Amino acid sequence: MTIKPVKFTVKHTVMVDGHEVTDGIYVGQKLSDTEIERSHSRNASYFLHFAPPNVVDDLALVQRFDLDVTELVRKGQIVVT
Repeated sequence: MTIKPVKFTVKHTVMVDGHEVTDGIYVGQKLSDTEIERSHSRNASYFLHFAPPNVVDDLALVQRFDLDVTELVRKGQIVVT
């Protein structure tokens, strides 16, 4: 399996796995593997690292999510740079 760091440009706000990802630049990973290619009929999978702001009782909490944005990359809604 090959893992490569990438930057994503989100053109407009999108919903991914129940998370609202606003327009901007994000980082993530491109995963490519012959197993992925065979099982999903695609060259690679893309995962965007997302850490939305969260305030609870005046405390800032950070929880990171790795969101699968492969389909949005295919559609052109998110650009890999």
